Amino acid sequence: MVVGHGGMDKPQIVNVIQSLSGYSLADLQQLGKAVEQAVRVNLSAAVGQSKNRPPCPVCKSENPYRWGKSGTDQRWRCRTCGKTYANLTGTPLAYAKKRPELLEAAKNMLGDDPLSCRKLGELLGVNRMTAWRWRLKILRSLDSFGDTQLRNLVEADETFFRESRKGSREWALHHDGDGPAPPRPRWRDYDRLREPLPRGLSRWQIPILVLRDRTGKTCSRRLASLKHASFEPVLDEAMAPDALLCTDGGAVYRKWAKSRNRAVEQVNTKRGIHVRNGVFHIQNANSYHSRLKDFMRPFRGPAARYLTLYVGWMAFRDRLRVTTIIGNPLIDRLLKHKRQPDETRKGH
Repeated sequence: MVVGHGGMDKPQIVNVIQSLSGYSLADLQQLGKAVEQAVRVNLSAAVGQSKNRPPCPVCKSENPYRWGKSGTDQRWRCRTCGKTYANLTGTPLAYAKKRPELLEAAKNMLGDDPLSCRKLGELLGVNRMTAWRWRLKILRSLDSFGDTQLRNLVEADETFFRESRKGSREWALHHDGDGPAPPRPRWRDYDRLREPLPRGLSRWQIPILVLRDRTGKTCSRRLASLKHASFEPVLDEAMAPDALLCTDGGAVYRKWAKSRNRAVEQVNTKRGIHVRNGVFHIQNANSYHSRLKDFMRPFRGPAARYLTLYVGWMAFRDRLRVTTIIGNPLIDRLLKHKRQPDETRKGH
């Protein structure tokens, strides 16, 4: 069978499809995996390829000439500074040894049910830690993602996540005599030791402030604390000058409105008042809280240091609910993001 650069002729494709009925189930499964891998490789080769000459990442000159290839990637040489580079140079995809699998991981992140890193690694045939590093690499391009300058009626409310020290090894180091006792037991130890969990809010619960207007635009940010100084910059960023803030009975919102000479409408949810005058409520923000909790549940509590990235991931997915997806917008953002050192490998 001869295949040209343009692919098979239509009669050849029809003959291949018709011949599939003569294969056993095991052969078809093996063939399906081979076809799936070939599709991944072809899609990977297409990423970063451009008909235009990319500018030099060093001197920004826009007149390079071709300088061979690195695998499937076209390389270029700058006429001004003499540096060689490819389309992906300087992006997080540079030096990716398993680019097809990384792109498949990015595709899974936009699916209906994103897999945990362990299950994703099993699916792609890579170690779970590799899948985790890929996920963090992609999520860094979504850091602090969200809408700003929300207009009209803007609802605001906080939700809370337990602090997670996943991956810190502080208890293991303490047992080995290499570190002090951690400030609190592990969450699972409360069940094992039959101790009551801390009631109410505490410093072990991380607040996430969600602001959402009636058109569906959302700004969600992690707060350092429940003090006014933590709310102030988020509200200033999210609220347009002509927007009206609608919240629960929290005093911190009244303090912000007074300091900015702004109006605020509040509903006293603690007294069972959920809708006032048929207009003022925070049910859209609470609905987003519910979806955020459901989204986080399969990941069993992301480490607190990465919680902001997961909040941005949820905001990005929520934005795509009302837009038409063409290609993979995560990869588009990744290509525009500057490559950063891999902090997860420090100490190894």
